[in-house]
Amino acid sequence: MAVSIFSFVPESRVSAVLGNLQEFTGLAIQLIDSKGNLIMSFGQSTSYCALLKKQVFQKGECFRLHMKAGKTAQQLGEAYIFACQANLNHIAFPLINSGELLGSVIIGPFLMDQPDSTLVSDLAERYSLPSTLSLELYDELKGLAVLSTSKVNQLKTLIDHVLSPLLPGERALLLENQQKMSQQARLNETIQVFKEEKYDRSLAAFYKKEQDLLGKVRSGTVQEVKALLNDLIGYVLFSEGGRLETVRVRAIELTTLLSRVAIEGGAQTDNVFYLSSQFISRLYEQHSLEDVCLLLQEVVESFMNAMFNETDKGNLYIRKALRFMQDNYSTHLELNQVADFVGLSSSYFSSLFNQVVGVSFREQLCRIRVEESKRLLLQKDYSLVDIALAMGFPDQSYYSKVFKRIVGVTPGKYRA
Repeated sequence: MAVSIFSFVPESRVSAVLGNLQEFTGLAIQLIDSKGNLIMSFGQSTSYCALLKKQVFQKGECFRLHMKAGKTAQQLGEAYIFACQANLNHIAFPLINSGELLGSVIIGPFLMDQPDSTLVSDLAERYSLPSTLSLELYDELKGLAVLSTSKVNQLKTLIDHVLSPLLPGERALLLENQQKMSQQARLNETIQVFKEEKYDRSLAAFYKKEQDLLGKVRSGTVQEVKALLNDLIGYVLFSEGGRLETVRVRAIELTTLLSRVAIEGGAQTDNVFYLSSQFISRLYEQHSLEDVCLLLQEVVESFMNAMFNETDKGNLYIRKALRFMQDNYSTHLELNQVADFVGLSSSYFSSLFNQVVGVSFREQLCRIRVEESKRLLLQKDYSLVDIALAMGFPDQSYYSKVFKRIVGVTPGKYRA
């Protein structure tokens, strides 16, 4: 028997939160269980949807699609923007306890552009609609809410903040699982490249990659180092066959080397020795490859932070900015917003960012979004439109153009 969300959160609280959210957004909101059954609803369904449900779609078809969107949101660990079979947009938010999907909150429908005749003509062609029904649908188009792309991204962020506290203990687990999924997707991509290009499996090749990583720790950004770290971990998994004990030994060896680099870079010796001891103990406690790989990212970031003290204010500001960008890349992020976050004027922050990172703020944000989008491209369930919006791009066309400029091929070709 499926567990009810109300076993963990009082029904009155759920009703109050969703009711207030509906009043604020003006959009219809539905709470469904893990099977797609409607539990409660707020706000009126549009006449356009009512007409489609009555005369076009099969009974339960919408809820089955909503249930699928909820499962996708569960995998992502956050609110998920999706389009239904009528090309209307919605946002799904997963309600999860101990990894189990209890249900989903569905917000919508809404459009992200002014409706035109193609919205109905596409449906008419797919479902062979009679002309009388098509005309009725045309008349009801005006009842659909229209939100700009930036508003939708802001709404997605708001929904994450408003609904996450319903199950507060689950948020940290969701974020950790999201990080693991993201890292594993990148590692699988790296391993595939190694296989196809028949990389050297020798220890000499491993040590060369290890030295490249240590060199970047001394001078690079956290994100650049994490990218090289994933490359190194992928190489170990590729060359050693993914054996946990071998990866653990390499991880402990790398932790020791990183501690030496941190001391050489100006970190306090006592602090580094304490960090090293703690991380090595935690590496022995991990019992899966995913946990070891994720912990290594924390090792790298902690030692890099220890290296940069208050005498290096410029790097501290930029590192803080880069972490903020990495955490918020999917939102409508502007330079002045990040400058305010780190406590600098926009003009000085822009100049400092270029100096430290080597590219403009906008270019670095595009690179982060493109890199994050690669993991979704490997999953065929997501359309290019969905991926573009999830990454914070205004539309698919701009996303494709930026992706090709940075990667060298279009998103479609990369996915093929």
